[in-house]
Amino acid sequence: MSKNGTESDKYKLTAAEKKLFEVLVNPEHIGKTVTELCNLARISRNKYYDAMKKEGFVTLVNDTTMDLIKGKASDVLNAAYKYALKEKGHQDRKMLLTIAGIYADKQEIEHSGNINNPFENLTEDELRKLAVRDG
Repeated sequence: MSKNGTESDKYKLTAAEKKLFEVLVNPEHIGKTVTELCNLARISRNKYYDAMKKEGFVTLVNDTTMDLIKGKASDVLNAAYKYALKEKGHQDRKMLLTIAGIYADKQEIEHSGNINNPFENLTEDELRKLAVRDG
């Protein structure tokens, strides 16, 4: 679909692209070779490469795949939540807290400027007097 979301702007699949599309968006076929995908779709390798050169086809495959993934996100989060409650669920707890914005990995910060220390030129005796006076 286009950015304005009209159905008429949606990429029109050829018969071969339709077969390939159905194979590509099926999660059972992730990681298969081009030859295996072509055999499953019953198309030639040339048809595969022709389709993959078309921006509209690739965009439709990518958008559909992302929609399918987003549709399963709640299942993944629920599974992670259940595992996070177990003793060895540290990484799942960390992931869930990160998603919730409650946790962030520690970051190293480099400071390139000078830090102004008003006590840097005082002697040890002067520092002791200040500590007794302020303490």
